[in-house]
Amino acid sequence: MRKNYLIQMTAGVLALSFLAGCTKKINSLEKPQSSAQMSDTAVANMQSLAVTNFTYTVKPTEWMVDGTKIPAGATIYIPAGKRGALLLKNLKGTSVAPIIIVNQGGKVTFSTDLSASYGFKTQNCRYFKVLGNGVSSVKYGFEVNGGNIGMTMDDLSSDFEIANVDVHNTGFAGIMAKTDPTCDQATWRGHFTMANVYIHDNYVHKTGGEGLYIGNSFYEDGVSTSCGTVLPHDVVNLKVLRNLTDSTGSEGIQVGSATFGCIINTNTVKNPGVSPFSAYQDNGIQLGEGTGGRCYNNLIQNAPGNGIIVLGLGDNVVYNNYILDSKSYGIFADSRYTPGPNFQFLNNTIIGSALGGIKLNSETIPMNTVINNAIVQKAGLPTIITKSRSVKLKASNNYFGTDINLCGFVNYKLGNYRLLSSSPFINKGTDVSSSAVWYDYYGSKRINNGICDIGAAEYY
Repeated sequence: MRKNYLIQMTAGVLALSFLAGCTKKINSLEKPQSSAQMSDTAVANMQSLAVTNFTYTVKPTEWMVDGTKIPAGATIYIPAGKRGALLLKNLKGTSVAPIIIVNQGGKVTFSTDLSASYGFKTQNCRYFKVLGNGVSSVKYGFEVNGGNIGMTMDDLSSDFEIANVDVHNTGFAGIMAKTDPTCDQATWRGHFTMANVYIHDNYVHKTGGEGLYIGNSFYEDGVSTSCGTVLPHDVVNLKVLRNLTDSTGSEGIQVGSATFGCIINTNTVKNPGVSPFSAYQDNGIQLGEGTGGRCYNNLIQNAPGNGIIVLGLGDNVVYNNYILDSKSYGIFADSRYTPGPNFQFLNNTIIGSALGGIKLNSETIPMNTVINNAIVQKAGLPTIITKSRSVKLKASNNYFGTDINLCGFVNYKLGNYRLLSSSPFINKGTDVSSSAVWYDYYGSKRINNGICDIGAAEYY
């Protein structure tokens, strides 16, 4: 009895702690009928009283949990140990009381064959969190080993968080988040939007396809189905933070259709594209069709293709990234569906790209801005390359060099890319704070003594 009581108390604390940090207004559909005469604070207090201490423990033999009768604010425990694939369906939390799925007692391993569709899947779920942080001594409390797709959040799933998960040995993608459009109108753009997605602190490696595959790749032209061509849904308010991908078959991180509020930062992408399923699917990070927003403070190493490929909306700001030893270009940009005004490439450090630093095929976008970048590569290679005279370019305060030893890194070979006082990057940049570039790769203020440096790091 005491053990069950403690479990229930823990669930209550988790749910209430979430409420304590929440300042978002409650959706009117979730308010009681009398809330029209109540303040937002009073409504929030009533919601907090409704948070449940309900818990559900998934049995090792269960392959599916139907959440129809699991209330918002509940905690779903998955006990430590090895088990098969798991499907969670119809979980419906709320913005102030999400359903928490967490490991209990140690690491949980979902193990299945590559021929299986998935290792972990959500179907028609909303407002939930999959958190492998149930035991402080275990960094990745959830492990997914195998499956064609390791983890997939699809079938109209939205408003979720995925964290502290180790995914590996998959036939295709490691973590996938999207609902592909079908003849069901509920899956079409304008009918469904995948919103408020937070994927962070995961380790994805040894996958057959992309490490992280978020959103559909065919934003403009749509997808051909038996009922004609239909358009994929938008993704809004996406955050992809602090993930590590290594030895992925295709891109380490690929994002498509993320039309608003997309942030991709502080990720490490190592050895992407080791066995791409088709040509040109071997880049580090891909900002695909329909994707806008900001991509910054990432480290990309050893991409067989481009370090970062930008096919986005044209409001893309790419900055403070270290792009090392790409076998094609450091950054490649193309204007396929770009209604926005500007691709901005600011304060990136690009070293050892085999074909050149930044390649701009983006002819239709009003302007490409290339400022404060450090490009170091073999002598004779082009640094900033434009496809034609139709490419509009504003470039200034960039450093072009051929000798890594002259850059003044503290210890390049050991991955310390901070600057020594002798670095030629220091005080040679121009202020880009108007593009909201206020900090460097290491979190230091970008403007130091009234001026900024070139490259991803500021000297202090």
